[in-house]
Amino acid sequence: MASGTTYIFEPISEGLERRWKVDRMILSRRTKYQFVQIAETAHGVALFCDGERQSSELSQKAYHEGQVVPALISMPCLPKSALVIGSSEGVASQVLKEAGIEKIVHVDLDEECLVACSQLLPYGYSVDEVERYKRGEGGVTLIFCDGDEFLDRCIQSNTRFDLIVMDVPDYSSKNAGLYSASFYRKVCEVLVQEGVFITQGGNPAIWRSSALKKVKAAMEQSFAKVTYFELREQDWVWLIGHKDKSVLSISEMVQRLKELTYIPEYVDALTIESAVIPPISIRKGF
Repeated sequence: MASGTTYIFEPISEGLERRWKVDRMILSRRTKYQFVQIAETAHGVALFCDGERQSSELSQKAYHEGQVVPALISMPCLPKSALVIGSSEGVASQVLKEAGIEKIVHVDLDEECLVACSQLLPYGYSVDEVERYKRGEGGVTLIFCDGDEFLDRCIQSNTRFDLIVMDVPDYSSKNAGLYSASFYRKVCEVLVQEGVFITQGGNPAIWRSSALKKVKAAMEQSFAKVTYFELREQDWVWLIGHKDKSVLSISEMVQRLKELTYIPEYVDALTIESAVIPPISIRKGF
């Protein structure tokens, strides 16, 4: 490694790391909850939390479309309300707004990280949007608290959502509770009967898929049906939990895509046909 060059080492599986060359470190700060870095890299400006890349200028649109669009096209009608858990960048809420969702509640644990993202990332919330959303103005209500605790509050107050989007760091021992069957049962309780939940599941490669298999198994214990959705551009999988057993066919999902006011760049009819088929190692569980 060149002398004086800064790198971020991102763990990606047992015994393996991805090395990110930092062209310029924009922010390096430990918040109350995590170590946050925003840096210029070969993928443009990127956000890292505890050494893990969360998003980058190059691929964030593909990632966030995967985080939202599969859920929207798997629902029998456009949801009127949505709860977003995590997503410090704010892109998930922006996609939902553009898709015409009337009521969006965005819950994030780390206010310091979210505000830094609005100040320093070239995508996601602006500083002005954060201030307005904290006041509940502009179609989004921004609340800083623990997502699990917020679900408890929703259960106690009988608050329900059509759609719940979870965009938190990848499965690890640190946040395993947010990927557990008990957490998903809470999610299911906060959904309306035809409601849908979506979370990032992980990478399907045989040398990285252990987390994906754990998340999928936990969701299958909690939801009537789980739909697999993989985007090749991001090399990542999202899992959609359906509270109700009725699930749209591929042709119905294609029709729903045509009806969206948000026009995705990375999801089309052919994408849907292939994206919902898990690789054989996931289907057969080896």
